[in-house]
Amino acid sequence: MAHKKALTFIFLIFFISVTSGCINTGSLNKGLVTEYLNTQLTEDPVREENSETQENNVAEKNESDESFTLPEIPEVPTYIEEGPAYSYSAERRRMSLSFQRAINSDEERIKEEIFNITGKSSGYNMEDACAVYNHVNRQWKYRYDKNAEFFFRASQTIDSGYVGDCDDYSIVISALLKNMGFNTRVVTTYNGSYGHAFPEIYIGDDLDTVYRITDYIAERYPFAESVWYCERELDDGMKQYWLNFDWSGSNGYMHPGGVYFDGKSVIYYPNGLVEY
Repeated sequence: MAHKKALTFIFLIFFISVTSGCINTGSLNKGLVTEYLNTQLTEDPVREENSETQENNVAEKNESDESFTLPEIPEVPTYIEEGPAYSYSAERRRMSLSFQRAINSDEERIKEEIFNITGKSSGYNMEDACAVYNHVNRQWKYRYDKNAEFFFRASQTIDSGYVGDCDDYSIVISALLKNMGFNTRVVTTYNGSYGHAFPEIYIGDDLDTVYRITDYIAERYPFAESVWYCERELDDGMKQYWLNFDWSGSNGYMHPGGVYFDGKSVIYYPNGLVEY
């Protein structure tokens, strides 16, 4: 497997079959939705003093190393269309619609915030996606929401100063990345005593693209002990790869590809598809 020598891939396999667009729920207890792959750094992680130092180091590397290129945005994946075979509970359909409405509203305000973060209005790549991740996590102030079924619009949470819970965080990240041309999905998961929601970003359908993206993350966040993503296998054998964009991380630092929250999960896609 061709890859940079600084990375070793360890495959933690939880087999889950995808039938009629839905994931078999019987296999979700030990892993998060599909087969998990953990990209493990072989060298000791380096702690950075703060995020600004980390950003400066990456900028210097980009300027000095002409061979270091940023990975392109993968094409938006295709989904199995909804049809008569799909039968979601009223709760899951309501959740799906709530996520869609909260993510897809106030696009002009979202675009303003993207420009505020990246200084760009087009031509986005993983560098910009990471800039969004860094900005949101620096600003975020956690607030417990007693009404778990009510979702604020992404623009509302941004205008309130990035205050909210994990649902709000997933909606904000998804709205920002969606308007940059990325594709995201929201995963809700419950481990028996605690529930959580987090976003994932689509990073392609081939491992070469995945490796370029995880290499970039490892370069940008040298303190990261691991970069986590998951594999979704379709009925026709094709695979999709999704990078964890939760606020988790490793070694005391948050970074894209942090450790997954382990539990039984339901996944909400931007077109209304629900997998569980």
